[in-house]
Amino acid sequence: MNKQFFIFTDGSAIGNPGPAGWAAIVIHGTRRQEIAGSAPWSTVSEMELRAAVEALRLTPTGARIELRSDSELLIDGMRFRVFRWQQFGWRNSRGFELQHQELWRELILLNTRRTIRWRWIRGHSGHPIQSRVDALAYQAARAATVQERIAA
Repeated sequence: MNKQFFIFTDGSAIGNPGPAGWAAIVIHGTRRQEIAGSAPWSTVSEMELRAAVEALRLTPTGARIELRSDSELLIDGMRFRVFRWQQFGWRNSRGFELQHQELWRELILLNTRRTIRWRWIRGHSGHPIQSRVDALAYQAARAATVQERIAA
């Protein structure tokens, strides 16, 4: 069985913070799945992390994954910083408490159960899949804006 997956993720927020959305495209063989979600009030950073969590949840334990994101926070965080943050009580290099710890903890757990290659991809560079996931995240943020207006 082929356990190789390719994942592209992105997050968006209108106002940052503001109505926000996340999206991911998960590719497994010839199968391609697009997922997205929104939050009435969030940040781009949180949505970037949420997109990765939601996409990785769709993959089986033991999968080999290449996850691409234009979020340096996500990629550098998972490649270099997260274990240092843990070691120092979830505080950044300036001593401030790290935001979105629950998402970082879940990413660590998912990372230990899969072989993930965390790859940065330049945003808005014309890559067709990254452009699509960017559009999906923005659409989700726009949908959150509409839902906010309806609820008001």
